[in-house]
Amino acid sequence: MSRLVPGRFPAPGASPIADAIRERRGARGLTPLDGTLLHVPAVAEGWNSLLGAVRTKGSLPGDVRELMILRVAARNHAAFEWIHHEHVGRSHGLNTTQLWAIRDTATLPTPAILSPLQAAALAFADHSTSQVRVPTDVTAALQEQLKPLADANKLDVDDLLVEAAAVVATYNMVSRFLISLDVAGMSDNSVPWPVDRAEHKVPIGADHLHAVTLVTHPDAPWLVFANSLLTDESMWDWLVPFVLAPTRATTWPFKGTYNILLHAQRGHGRSSTPATPCTILLLANDIALLISTLVPAGQVKSVIGVSQGGAATLAFAALHPALAASVVACDTGPRTAPGNAEAWQGRIALAQADGMPALAAVTADRWFPAPSQCGTGGARGNRTEVVKRMIEGTSIPGFALGAGALMSYDLIKAHAEGGVALLNANAGGEVKTLLVAGALDGGGKVGAGMEKLRDQWSATTPGAWVEYVEIPNAGHLPMIDETEHFWGVVGGFLASV
Repeated sequence: MSRLVPGRFPAPGASPIADAIRERRGARGLTPLDGTLLHVPAVAEGWNSLLGAVRTKGSLPGDVRELMILRVAARNHAAFEWIHHEHVGRSHGLNTTQLWAIRDTATLPTPAILSPLQAAALAFADHSTSQVRVPTDVTAALQEQLKPLADANKLDVDDLLVEAAAVVATYNMVSRFLISLDVAGMSDNSVPWPVDRAEHKVPIGADHLHAVTLVTHPDAPWLVFANSLLTDESMWDWLVPFVLAPTRATTWPFKGTYNILLHAQRGHGRSSTPATPCTILLLANDIALLISTLVPAGQVKSVIGVSQGGAATLAFAALHPALAASVVACDTGPRTAPGNAEAWQGRIALAQADGMPALAAVTADRWFPAPSQCGTGGARGNRTEVVKRMIEGTSIPGFALGAGALMSYDLIKAHAEGGVALLNANAGGEVKTLLVAGALDGGGKVGAGMEKLRDQWSATTPGAWVEYVEIPNAGHLPMIDETEHFWGVVGGFLASV
């Protein structure tokens, strides 16, 4: 459904038009786009007929059709359209390198990447979308490449040209509708860069960690991300397109700036909830295990964590300095603050008494205070709803397990006392450290604490390489409410490592 217009989803049998759309969609069922269109049933019916004809009743090869649709999505910044067609393009034979070429709107790729027909179709779709009028030589080139297909199938080449123009025009219509009404709340999302994605279950004793690797190129450096309490690896979804984007994709094969390793910490997402208590040191060791298991070189450019993940990231740098060149710790602290143990116990009690939706409501307000863009009435309030669903989807035992790790930790105490001696580690500055906080987090108290940590760390360990940066108008998760600013800071830091 649209963030601006609530969707209408008639029950099966209640609307012949909705049922006809369901028949075309198959197991997928009605989509947010369908729910928005069904405000005007006659338009939804005509739309379904047109899209069905364009998608299934033409004569263009599937790879050519999907290539043109994806170029329209990339040109128009239609993330929803791209996401729903990338897997279709792959099913018709488009590979990751070709998808990078389609996504890279600054260039038209060389024939080494696409077939002559694919390249001609891409140029046609690009000009039609960006300029409306297509140069005659571009149209003629597409006609020339369509002739063998027409001859082989006893078709008129002009019929195929009309079909190509109809595909491009139709999906320009689709993308403009999606964006104008913010269907699925994705209008401010970047179109993702295609990656080779793999999901992994990495054993931790009798249990496992769920991890996802996103590979843009075998030689690209790796980044590892550690989520906050009450979220999972999908909390980074708004940031990932910025991280993956190439500095300039002009060489073949295409290479993203980074490869990514995402994971859900113990008790969250699809990771197990072990019976043994969780600690920040265990979470740090989990990160080391993931790197050793899944990263080919066994070392990463940086580990980036927020909140609980930020504390685990700081501990990781002290325990495993050889595994990363840098770390970025966001909106966290080096030890349990006074009164925090009691606060966590109160939140666990709230979840047990009233359920996770009650906890989600109070947590979202705390994480995204006004004037954050994700705060009440903010321009990115749809993101807050996604975060709430993540919180609601966390099990109470998983939440309690993670909260237990935050109730009593201290990364500044000496090893003999059970800590990791954070301020005495990294004396030679081998692991560069960036501390980041949203200016609104805790009314500014979180940032003040991190700035104090920077000063204390630098004074105690002169060789340490530690910076602190505050993100204006951001709350507890600045990578969500101020994504662009956050990546500007973090991306600049990583470029210096």
